[in-house]
Amino acid sequence: MRKGVIIFWSIFVAAAIFRVWQSFDATAPDIGDCLKETITGVGAIVVEPQKTGTGQVLVVKVERAEESYAVADYNSLDSNRSSNKKCPSDILLRIKTKLYPEFSYNDRVTFKGKLLEPMNFGNGGSGREFDYKGYLAKDDIFYEMKSAVVTKVDEEIAQKRSEAGPISNVTNRITLFLYSLKSKFVDNLNRTLGEPHAALAAGLVVGERAALGKDLLNDFRTVGLIHIVVLSGFNITIVAYAMRRLLSFLPRVWGILIGGVGIILFGILVGGGATVVRSCFMAGIALSADLLRRDYSVIRALALAALLMLIQNPMILLHDTSFQLSFLATLGLLLLASPIEGQLKFIPDILGIRGIVAATVSTQIFVSPFILYIMGQISIIGVVVNILVLPSIPPTMLFVFLTGAGGFVWMPAVKLFGWISHIFLSYELFMVQSFARLPFASAHVSAFSIWWVIGFYGIFAITFLIIKWIDAGKKLR
Repeated sequence: MRKGVIIFWSIFVAAAIFRVWQSFDATAPDIGDCLKETITGVGAIVVEPQKTGTGQVLVVKVERAEESYAVADYNSLDSNRSSNKKCPSDILLRIKTKLYPEFSYNDRVTFKGKLLEPMNFGNGGSGREFDYKGYLAKDDIFYEMKSAVVTKVDEEIAQKRSEAGPISNVTNRITLFLYSLKSKFVDNLNRTLGEPHAALAAGLVVGERAALGKDLLNDFRTVGLIHIVVLSGFNITIVAYAMRRLLSFLPRVWGILIGGVGIILFGILVGGGATVVRSCFMAGIALSADLLRRDYSVIRALALAALLMLIQNPMILLHDTSFQLSFLATLGLLLLASPIEGQLKFIPDILGIRGIVAATVSTQIFVSPFILYIMGQISIIGVVVNILVLPSIPPTMLFVFLTGAGGFVWMPAVKLFGWISHIFLSYELFMVQSFARLPFASAHVSAFSIWWVIGFYGIFAITFLIIKWIDAGKKLR
C-alpha cells in the first residue's frame, strides 16, 4: 500500500477515534435549580412534530424559560413583570403534549410543564435497557417535558418578537417547504386510499407510521418487516437495490443513475432529515458498487462515509440504530449479495427477482445478530416474508407516489393509481397479518453480552479475509 494512502486513512481514522473519545465526556448543560420544577417558556419548533397514539412530540429550541409565569403571559408584549428565577435558554427541549391543536415545524410556541432529565427504561421485560438518554443526547437533547401545556404564539406577536420573522433564512424556507409538501402528500393518500392502506402507504414512502396502530406495528415486527415502515437505512438499502434490479433492462449506467436520482427524490419527499440523509447516502454507496464494478473500492467508500459521519456526529456510533443498521445492511449487501445470487440459479431472474432475493437474504444474515441483541426478538419467518413481500415494495412505492403526487395535479386521474396502489397494499397487509398469526412466527431471546455480536462479526471478517487471500493465491498461480 502506498504511503500516501496510509496517511490518508490514518488521518480520518484518527479524527473519528478522537471525536468518539470526546463524545464520552459529553455532559448535559447545567440548568441549576430548574430541574424537576414547573417552568414556563417560549421557543420555536425546530424538528417536524411527531404524532403518537396518545399525542404529539415536539422538539423546541428554548428562547426564554422561567419559573412560575403562566403560559398566557408570553402572548403579551408587556415587559413590566416582576423578576422570577431564570432558567437556561438556547437549549433543545423534547416536549410531549396532547394531540390537538396540531403544531408545525417553525411554529413559535409557549410551554408549561415540569422540566425533567430523561431516564433509561427496560425493553419489554427482556432484561434489556434502552439507552433513552443517549438516544436523545445524539441530537443535543438533554431535557424533556411530559404532559406539557403548549400554545402557539399569535402570528403577529411572533413576528414582532423575532428580529428576522418566523422564517429567518433559506434553510428554514426549504425545510418548511419540504414538510409542507410531505403533509399535503399524506393528505392526498388519506383521501384516496382509506385506512389502514393509507397508513401503510405513508409509512412506506414518507416514514409516517403512527397511524398504523400498535397492533399492526407489532405484526410488522413479528414477521421481520418493520423496516419498511420506519424509514430505516435497512429499508432504503433494500429498496435502492430493488430499484436497481427493476431497472436492469436499461443500459447499466442509466439504470444506476436513474436509481440514484430516485433515492435523492425520495429523500427530498420525506423531508431530508438527518436520518434520511445518512440512509440515502449509504444506499447510494451500495448502488455505486454496480457502477464502479470494484467491490473493494466501494467498501472503502463505505468506510470513508462512515468515518465522515462519525467525525460530524460521533454519538451516532453507539446511540443511532438507524446509522448502525444502515452501515451493516449496506456492508452485508456489498459482501454477500453477489455470492448468494450465484447460488440461486434455480430462481428465475424475471424483473430482477433473483437479485432482490439475494439482497434480502444477505442483509438479513448480516443485521440479524445486531437486531437480536438490541431487540431480543427475531422473526423466524422473516426471510420468507421478506422474499414474498419485498419484490412488491418498489412498484407499490411507485404507484403510491403517483397517487400522492397526482393529488397536486388532477384528482380524477389519481383514482387509477389509487386502485393499483390499493391492490399492492392489500396484498402486503394480508401477508403480514396472516404470517404474524403463526405460532412460530418469531422467537424471543434473553439479554446477552455485546461480545457475542462482536464475535460474530469478527469471525465473519476473518473468514472473509481468508477466502480473499485464498482466491488471490489461486489467481497468482
